[in-house]
Amino acid sequence: MKKSLVALAALAAAGIASAQSSVTLYGVADVWLGSTKTETLQGGVLTGVRQTVQGSGGYNGSRFGLRGTEDLGGGLKANFVLEQGFNIDTGAQASAGLQFNRQAFLGLAGGFGEVRFGRQYTAYDTLRAATNNSFDSSFATTGTVWGKGVADYGNRRDNQITYISPDFSGFSGAITYALGENKTATSSATDTTAFHVKYAAGPLLVGAAYQQEEVSNTVDRTYTLLAGSYDFGVAKLTAGYNRAKLDMGGKDNEYQLGVDFPVASNARIAVGYVHAKYKLANGASNGKGNGYTITGYYDLSKRTRLYAGLNNYSVKNAAGVKTEKGNLYAVGVRHSF
Repeated sequence: MKKSLVALAALAAAGIASAQSSVTLYGVADVWLGSTKTETLQGGVLTGVRQTVQGSGGYNGSRFGLRGTEDLGGGLKANFVLEQGFNIDTGAQASAGLQFNRQAFLGLAGGFGEVRFGRQYTAYDTLRAATNNSFDSSFATTGTVWGKGVADYGNRRDNQITYISPDFSGFSGAITYALGENKTATSSATDTTAFHVKYAAGPLLVGAAYQQEEVSNTVDRTYTLLAGSYDFGVAKLTAGYNRAKLDMGGKDNEYQLGVDFPVASNARIAVGYVHAKYKLANGASNGKGNGYTITGYYDLSKRTRLYAGLNNYSVKNAAGVKTEKGNLYAVGVRHSF
């Protein structure tokens, strides 16, 4: 009897030891040098100052993180990510007061898909990033021209629950729900709900996404995105249409188009264009905006990339008067580890 108990204990210990786990330190260090200028309308005149800048995250945001997984057996895994953004030019946190401002989540994954809990990207943002022009780099003017009428969306949310489906012959989806956790006796919590569905197979990716943000007890913002990409080999095309709407009035129709193509086995160039029409609650024009981007990169290795780019944008009011314009010229280096 004692021998049987010892044998069972040994087998149990072996089963626990066989569970495979790993933790990986990873990150991006990205620094750039360039010139930037933003002008706004003041007293009827566009006013601004050109700055020579050393900046962080010209191509992708600088960050470091820990990524871990444990095989629990039976196809089930536990996963976590802790990711902090920082400014490499100053050493400061990307978001003051947040230890892991980019991501901080724990989840379980298996044949059912994946469930995550914590601070994460919304399901809407996942599709928008995958289909943005200019390699979804910081040179893209999507986040500058879009959002001048109805405020742009929040790409990350605290206290979020995420479900990511398995891939069904190219079809997949995700849904996210972020608890506002600020409900009072007179107001509801400012929750955020988002989802996307997509088809990705071979050179084609196409999808739709939606996000609803409860701004206050009586005000919601919604974002509806239709976007995709197609890789022809000689060039890759990206395109998207987004509608941003404030339920108390105001609606923006926003468009983006991009193409990138190889110039060598380790180098690509991208061109992007962004347009937006801002409308008031009564449907009248509230102005429009345009922006374009040219950027390219050259990979010195699998981890180190040289890049350069420029962007230019302008915003006009309903009378056709420019109320804001800006541009950026930069060269930089990004190292991944």
